[in-house]
Amino acid sequence: MLNKAIRILLMSACILAVSVACQAAKHRTAPPANNAPAAASETTALPAVPVHHFLWHISRDHESLYLVGSIHALNPDDYPLPAVMENAFRHSAALVEEINLTTVDTANMQQEALRMGGYPRGKSLRTELPPGVYEKVAAGAKKLGIAMQRLDRLRPWLGSIAILDMQLTRAGYTASAGVDHHFADEAQMADKRIIGLETPAFQLRLLADLPEKVQQDMLLESLDQAVNFNREMQDLINAWEKGDTAALQKILKQDFGSYPLAYKLLIADRNRAWMPRLKRLMRGGRQYFVVVGALHMVGPDGLLAQFEKAGYRVEQL
Repeated sequence: MLNKAIRILLMSACILAVSVACQAAKHRTAPPANNAPAAASETTALPAVPVHHFLWHISRDHESLYLVGSIHALNPDDYPLPAVMENAFRHSAALVEEINLTTVDTANMQQEALRMGGYPRGKSLRTELPPGVYEKVAAGAKKLGIAMQRLDRLRPWLGSIAILDMQLTRAGYTASAGVDHHFADEAQMADKRIIGLETPAFQLRLLADLPEKVQQDMLLESLDQAVNFNREMQDLINAWEKGDTAALQKILKQDFGSYPLAYKLLIADRNRAWMPRLKRLMRGGRQYFVVVGALHMVGPDGLLAQFEKAGYRVEQL
């Protein structure tokens, strides 16, 4: 199955926002920006231990950009972000993200998500899932206190997102505190240009077109591992805070090993589609700050590997 960590990293901030909109409108509060200067290093007899973040500087000749791997849902207590990340953003002319979150029409997204992810009249999880799978879903929903009549009308991919959003909310994590939203809010306040690499409709279609088996696994996983949710989230955040690319690459390899088509559609193909756009932006001579999901950084098809193959200097900060 696809574990919870990989689904959290795959689901874009806009998709998480859809599940929020499907349940209830929530007030969006941006976490405070980290405006504090970096603390002065103290004199010590021990050598300094290098500190890395999920932040890279990509450069070649006079071209450069900053590249950030994002977690799309965080707890406000996870802020402030590292000063080096905030400083890189302040020294960039524009923000590039998977989608432009400041122009998302939440009501329209909700309708589109329900159109793609809801069953037509006469169909439901009960009629469409194999009986054994449906029994597991019903048992998991009962354990979590979720009424099956609320879940029955949603296709597995959207039901999985709704359950994940519920778990995130219960644990204090929100899409509005995700790294993507944080920098979108800062860019809007600073009147910086925001560029979206994709559209919300495109991202919805990616999830809606996942193979049925993958969708069912996502739904079952959302229910089965609720008891371990807090620990898994904290482990994921700890790896992200340490800039631990090896941990993220391990997740990528383990969880996509049985789903090569899902890997191709959700990771590899999108990375390849983004690269020409990012290169064109760099050739314009301006400094860009790019924020996309953390899993897009790592692995042989990751953005870091692609930039290295293209002859760029890739430096983790």
